Amino acid sequence: MKNANQRVLFFHLSLVTVLVVGLDVARLQAQPLVTSCQSTCSGDLGENIFPEGNFGQGQANVLPYNPGLAPGYTYTLNPPPDDGYYTIANSTVNWTGFGNTWIKILDNGPELNGYMMVVNASVLPGLFYRKKVPVCENTLYEMSVDLISMNNPALPPTFIHPEVAFEINGATVCETGQVPIDGIWHTYRFSFTTLAAADTITLSFRNNAPGGYGNDLAIDNIAFRACGPEITVSPTAYFCPGDPAIVQATLVNSPYNNPVFQWQWQAAGNGTWTDLPGANLPNATVGSPNDGDQYRLLAANSPNNLQQFFCRSVSQTTQLQLEDLSAYAIGGIDTILCNGEPAQLDAGDFASYHWSNNSASKNILAPQPGWYAVTVTSSHGCTATDSLFVYEINLLAEADWRAPVCPGDSTGYIRFSNWTGGLGSLQFGLSAGATQPSPLIKELPAGSYTAFVEDSLGCRWETPVLLEAPPALEITIDPLPTVYACDTVWLTAQSNFPLAAYSWEAATQIGCRNCPSAMAMPLLSTIFQLTAQDERGCRGTDSILLEVLPRIDVYAPNVFYQDFSENGPNNHFTLFAGKSAVMIQELGIYDRWGTLVFQGKTYCLGMKTWLGTEPALADNYWNKGCIPGGPLWYLPTAPNACFLVMLRCFAGRPFH
Repeated sequence: MKNANQRVLFFHLSLVTVLVVGLDVARLQAQPLVTSCQSTCSGDLGENIFPEGNFGQGQANVLPYNPGLAPGYTYTLNPPPDDGYYTIANSTVNWTGFGNTWIKILDNGPELNGYMMVVNASVLPGLFYRKKVPVCENTLYEMSVDLISMNNPALPPTFIHPEVAFEINGATVCETGQVPIDGIWHTYRFSFTTLAAADTITLSFRNNAPGGYGNDLAIDNIAFRACGPEITVSPTAYFCPGDPAIVQATLVNSPYNNPVFQWQWQAAGNGTWTDLPGANLPNATVGSPNDGDQYRLLAANSPNNLQQFFCRSVSQTTQLQLEDLSAYAIGGIDTILCNGEPAQLDAGDFASYHWSNNSASKNILAPQPGWYAVTVTSSHGCTATDSLFVYEINLLAEADWRAPVCPGDSTGYIRFSNWTGGLGSLQFGLSAGATQPSPLIKELPAGSYTAFVEDSLGCRWETPVLLEAPPALEITIDPLPTVYACDTVWLTAQSNFPLAAYSWEAATQIGCRNCPSAMAMPLLSTIFQLTAQDERGCRGTDSILLEVLPRIDVYAPNVFYQDFSENGPNNHFTLFAGKSAVMIQELGIYDRWGTLVFQGKTYCLGMKTWLGTEPALADNYWNKGCIPGGPLWYLPTAPNACFLVMLRCFAGRPFH
């Protein structure tokens, strides 16, 4: 591709394979073309006999010499390659020659700085890869290769798709068809069988599509592997101390008529495989096994092929593991006869059991004191034996307790006494709690408990304990009716326990804050709260809202006799009030038509306020006549006359 619209395709083969019988050139050329690559190999593959198929690795972006892989193509050291050119590179990320028509990729291998083959197809179809590969006779092989189109799938779909044909000794085995332009590596596989006396084959890749706008690709990971039977081995082979280990394999779908076998081993961490002498069957015995050693089985169709790594198939590895039961011991929920209850012995999780009482169960009950033994066998055939002496113990005790004093506190306790029996030192405790050497367990809240005494062998004496929650102190302040301002009230409380201490709280003055009853004279609506303590030391509280209503008890005379000598008891007009008021702050007197005839401020209650001497008085009020000492004035009630009075109470709040 010579212009900016061309793209290189890296071909990551989607492994697809086909079986070709009789691998001489004449027979392969005479066979009809297989249009899709398929593999008939259903067993295990051997080692890759063509390791150079991954093109190696290097720090340089481009391999600095011509590997001579592509007949009819020119190797270039200046990427990207033009039409009819190829290169071996580890990345196309920094290539800029074709703009955005090629994708930016690395090789398709795990190796660091691994190389791949990048091909810009010629204008005419033709071979672009050819290599001789060593093989063995009469052997089924599988070839795989990774391909990817180098053209950018984000651009309009006008590129030519790569189409690759795979040839063995000049005969086409299969074709890829159009390689997708999707920026993804695809793997192609096919299989074939070599003929007798074959030792090499020539592998070729042919471009079947014309060059031009597209048809650019990359190749990586060409691999050849011998195809053998499907070999199944266990990942782990267990063995018992002092016994040989058995390694074994199962084979199905074998392409060999008369297969031959060889077991190999390597020490843990060694990395070198060595033949196991005499191990030429699917099953083998390892006389002196070591924990961690690995084994594998080789399979081929002849003894000669078995000796050549590129002619045989290889199983997965199986690793030896020592099953050491030397620490085995009988366990159980209770391994002693405690207070007449039989011991419950547990032999663990194994394949089979044989107890000294002929039981074959995992768990047994031991109703009598004495020796009990068991032999266990694992699923891998290893055995272990253990014995246990069951002791008889009688442990008795007594317990008393006290519930918490007040609700929510932790003043309860449980106390053990009069214990007998048991082995060793005793511990005291509660269910789901830690044990302690002291027989007194303190600071307990209300609740249900299981109290126990336990000896050094785990024998327990238990008893249920219920610490009941005590009743709460309930306080009720006697309900009061609403009161008027400046009234005095007594606050008292009722309770379900005798009270020993009091604390009255309010936003206003209260007579006694620490008395059973408290006197209060609220001027405003106020919340009164009592917090008290009963004889147990428990506390309780209650509160009450006392609503205070304002009032004015005002009394005014409706007759007074003028006596200017100021010696008469009723020679003036004034106001009198109840105990809620202390002062006349302002006084106004109006006639029946609403005319103000008198106004005064700041008088003490009962003080001479108005003498009836104002000029307008004769016109506005009725004179009922005279009696000795002066005229008698009558102040009729509303609507004939009215008073506007503002009084000041004890709290300083005015009343109208």
